[in-house]
Amino acid sequence: MTFSKSEADAQAVAEYLKENPDFFQTHEALLMELSLPHPSGQAVSLLERQMTLMRERLAEREDHLEDLLDTARHNDMQLSRVRRMILALLEVDDLNDLASTLSEQLRNSFGTGHSRLVLTGQGRADAINTSQLVNTSQLVTEADNSLTALTQALLQNNRTFCGQVSAEQLEQLFELGMVADGSAAVIPLNQGDVKGYLLLGSENPDYFRSEMGTEFAAYVADVVARLLHHLR
Repeated sequence: MTFSKSEADAQAVAEYLKENPDFFQTHEALLMELSLPHPSGQAVSLLERQMTLMRERLAEREDHLEDLLDTARHNDMQLSRVRRMILALLEVDDLNDLASTLSEQLRNSFGTGHSRLVLTGQGRADAINTSQLVNTSQLVTEADNSLTALTQALLQNNRTFCGQVSAEQLEQLFELGMVADGSAAVIPLNQGDVKGYLLLGSENPDYFRSEMGTEFAAYVADVVARLLHHLR
């Protein structure tokens, strides 16, 4: 790349000022003679322009700090809700109580419209008292082939599913007569001899999105799986 003489001179000045940041300390009068164009159309001194830039950068940093504080406050609230939910789950006496308490906590504390535990595999019969094997909108201990096929189709090769689903799929997942499309999350349960899924659903198509993180839902599923393992 070649430079014209004026461009080379300008580059030399720029390099000199970078190497001598205290140049204007010994040439303060020059600051008042230099001017820069302003969006308003008026010329301003270099010092005024520098002050404007500093104020803009300070405002950006204040906004960033406020965002960090908002995130910290949100995380504190989430931690408090999770703690309250886990303490409530630790008080359950049986499988039906676990499913209903989980649904209540998720709905009241996190705004999750629907939740359902689905137990599958060998651990279903071995780990759970057979007198409790009653399917409800919150608990499935005998999953039919269509529900199993749907959950597997949604998961495919992923560890979890999170995204939009049709009204028909919502109804099949939760058996609540859905009339509009929505969104859902499907998280596998896998703890010892306990196998199954934690289903979360909403009538809001944007509530569970494919790009959102599933760490919280996976954590809840891990807690539930361990509690199921001990409800024997």
